[in-house]
Amino acid sequence: QVVNEYVSNSLATSPYESASKASILLFALGCIWLAGLIIMILYSVISYAVLRNKLRTSTLYAKGIKQSDSIDSPFVLGVFKPTIYIPYSLKGADLEYVVSHEKAHIRRKDFLWKPLGFLILSVYWFNPVIWIAYIFLCRDIEAACDEKVISELDADSRKEYSLALLNCSVKHKLITACPVAFGETGVKSRIKSVMNYKKPAFWI
Repeated sequence: QVVNEYVSNSLATSPYESASKASILLFALGCIWLAGLIIMILYSVISYAVLRNKLRTSTLYAKGIKQSDSIDSPFVLGVFKPTIYIPYSLKGADLEYVVSHEKAHIRRKDFLWKPLGFLILSVYWFNPVIWIAYIFLCRDIEAACDEKVISELDADSRKEYSLALLNCSVKHKLITACPVAFGETGVKSRIKSVMNYKKPAFWI
């Protein structure tokens, strides 16, 4: 009882005291952070909904692969049932290389890793280092799939793969959580990497 009375008398604040400047600043910063988080999540959800609406008229090309005339570049979309979407204009060798690349995305679970990365970015949107990390994540995701495909190709086939990458390239878009698009990230550097690729030694 003595301790309780002492603590109550010594630490209790007066109802007439105003809030400290530090508490007001922390509250304001918290509101700004929450607003940024909501904007990032809404941006992701709306982008996904718009894209889904575009794909309503897509048709089945093969198992797990659909075609659409509303898209410019191939990509993988979906979390529980990832599907490869390709434009109708994609044909021949380009189509074969692109499908191989997108299947590599599915095997590597990139359709889960990229949204997870965007979720982390949404939480820490105020940190420029996280933005840089997310950009490199997207580039590494594509580079890893490029290497997976070209590791089994000869020099001439790698040229054809680079041409497919160039043909499917699109204007660089804003940072997005989805989809995992074939020709949207670092096309120039990826073509250089493809043409200069050397299979690493086993110990590496």
